Amino acid sequence: MSEPDHERLRRDLESAATEARAGAGRKPPVTGRQALIGLLAAVPIAAGVIAAIAATQSGPELATATTPVGEPPPEPAVPPSPPRPTTPRAPATSTGPDVPPRPQSPRPEPPRSAPPEPAAPPGADRSTTHTVQPGETLARIALHYRVPLEQIAEQNAIADPDRIRAGANLVIRPAPANEVVIPAGATLTGLASRHHVTVSHLLRLNPHIADADRIVAGGRLRIS
Repeated sequence: MSEPDHERLRRDLESAATEARAGAGRKPPVTGRQALIGLLAAVPIAAGVIAAIAATQSGPELATATTPVGEPPPEPAVPPSPPRPTTPRAPATSTGPDVPPRPQSPRPEPPRSAPPEPAAPPGADRSTTHTVQPGETLARIALHYRVPLEQIAEQNAIADPDRIRAGANLVIRPAPANEVVIPAGATLTGLASRHHVTVSHLLRLNPHIADADRIVAGGRLRIS
């Protein structure tokens, strides 16, 4: 309906009542019987108006009429989402007095390697071949290689250390660790002090030295 029916009926009733009041002054007084008849005739009209008003208010158009113009209808409430399932966590381990400690597996021992073989003394297997030059002496060669002349003579089968032949090849090996070559101009006292021993100790180890004041340069001297 473009205009509510109950509003139009209400206006019609008001107009009829106004006309009735206006005509009441012109017409003769209404008797009690006439008033009762008019009241009975107005009851169905009033009942129809009330029924129309009730039907209009209880219908689906009521929600449309109560919604303000220009505003969207309210959105339906969204039901809350169910909680997400949580993965149970593993119980935390403890090492208190009531919990026995975990047995630890023994660590494997690394394989034992064989002990290294003792290294040979430096220069034990080294040998040098020296060609005797004209005018050279065995003492000079001994001082050059720091090998006692007695050792060179023994290793090369030289009968007389004072006589060597030029052009001969001499095999020279390093001296033992407990032997040194007597340097030129050295004294037995100086050598004893250098090696932190006494002169009597050197004489006891070197019985070939007859005189402590006369030692040969290039000769053998044992110190231990």
